[in-house]
Amino acid sequence: MSLLSAVFAVLKKDFLLEYRTRFGINIVLLFVLMSVSLVIFSFAGETLESNLLGTLLWNTIFFSAMASMHRGFVSEAEQSTILFLKLSVPATAVLLGKLIYNVVLALAINLLVALLYFLALDFSVENYLVFLLTLLLGSLASAITLTLISAIVAGTAARSGLFAVLAFPPILPAIWLVVRATKSAALPESTFSDAQSELQLLLAYSVVMLTLSVMLFEYVWEE
Repeated sequence: MSLLSAVFAVLKKDFLLEYRTRFGINIVLLFVLMSVSLVIFSFAGETLESNLLGTLLWNTIFFSAMASMHRGFVSEAEQSTILFLKLSVPATAVLLGKLIYNVVLALAINLLVALLYFLALDFSVENYLVFLLTLLLGSLASAITLTLISAIVAGTAARSGLFAVLAFPPILPAIWLVVRATKSAALPESTFSDAQSELQLLLAYSVVMLTLSVMLFEYVWEE
């Protein structure tokens, strides 16, 4: 089996499993709706600035990602299918398959949260290109980081608690960058250059984390 075929097999397995159970998606949708509802009830009748709403937006996105992406490898450990994957496909294929799945999931969640903020909370930005690029790069950065952390904690006893503890420090720079880029997108007469440095750093962060993931994953997977 070629690497590309193996990646597609892992990706197809994850999508089919989620389609049949809908466990992870239902949890994330419930969390997103509850989070947005709490923001609406907390600030009912008040007009919030776009800067504050942008920060709340990424707060909701971050915790939604934490609720959904830890299951990538943790679910394999819980269902005792890790050995089957180890025997069936190369480690790199497992990593790339899980990573692509998480990127798609993260992008879908981020777009949903952004849409709810636009419709329910009157969130607005001046530069939609910068905002969409921020969503895309933020999805990529969070998916890469949380996929690696999920693989690291999959073999431990306290998986969920340890995942939250280990995930926060490495993903904190990405959160800081996406919040700054979103604030730049909301500025009056915002231009691409206002957020260019943040977007470049987000891309560099994603490349560095992807490189680390590829270098470390085989050791983590075998252990």
